[in-house]
Amino acid sequence: MAQLLAIAATQYGVFTRMQARRCGLSDRQLQYRVRNGVLEQLARHVYRVRGSELTWHQRLLAACFVGGEKCLASHRAAAELYGFDAVRRGLIEVTVPRGTRRLNVDAIVHESLDLAPDDYMRVGPIPVTSPARTLIDLGAVARWERVEEAFDGAERDELTERFRVVRRHAQVRRQGRNGVGPMAVVLQNRVVVPPKYVIERRFVRLLENAGLPLPKLQYEVELPNGRKAYLDAAYPALMLGWELDGHGAHATRRQRAADNARASVLADLGWDLRRFTYEQVMDASGTVVRTVRAAHRIRSCEV
Repeated sequence: MAQLLAIAATQYGVFTRMQARRCGLSDRQLQYRVRNGVLEQLARHVYRVRGSELTWHQRLLAACFVGGEKCLASHRAAAELYGFDAVRRGLIEVTVPRGTRRLNVDAIVHESLDLAPDDYMRVGPIPVTSPARTLIDLGAVARWERVEEAFDGAERDELTERFRVVRRHAQVRRQGRNGVGPMAVVLQNRVVVPPKYVIERRFVRLLENAGLPLPKLQYEVELPNGRKAYLDAAYPALMLGWELDGHGAHATRRQRAADNARASVLADLGWDLRRFTYEQVMDASGTVVRTVRAAHRIRSCEV
């Protein structure tokens, strides 16, 4: 039993009947421990150690165990495991091969005919679709804008490479899978250097929808001391820049002092540097667009 508990400890407190048998426990011994309250039986062949912490990871791994050896965490659950941006959190979502018996599990279950060996990966003990396949699958459950923002974060964090997504998307698309359309839109509009954060992507999308010129992102400005400053968004020809403050940014006194000193140096160089908060970009799009349009007009007249 000690060996089995050690295995369960690496699996968020859950294990399978097969793992128990490999540790020398019979079905009768397992049922005895269930009756005594040591274990909880979650499904015909899946168990949980009572007293282990009830977490999202535990529920997700248990759902994968219930689904069998070829069951994978997928879609929004896989995106959360990888830490992709702009995805709904806390869902239990898995994919199984088409024809798998109906799962008696509290999860969103997808079926697939086209899971390839390269689609199978692990995050810790949890089997999960690869980052490229996860991004493609997101199109079946999320709008293309959210898929695009997740893709931005995946590239930023170096979790996948664009050519892998392009190649796998082409393969899946040829097989006629539902939900591949959103990724087609994303790939068609993909820029060479994508925004790094959701707030940058939303800012650019606001300006694009309003018919305003698209700014340069992470624009490099060389300072008099030889160092470089990077503006979140900029119209270089107008020397008009925008700082986009995400959650947690510029929160400490030292950070604010550094921001002010940097802004002063940029102002001395002739830059007009403005700021938007996360809440403004996400919730006050009209104000953002009007502000950018007015500033663009004024600077165009000055140049």
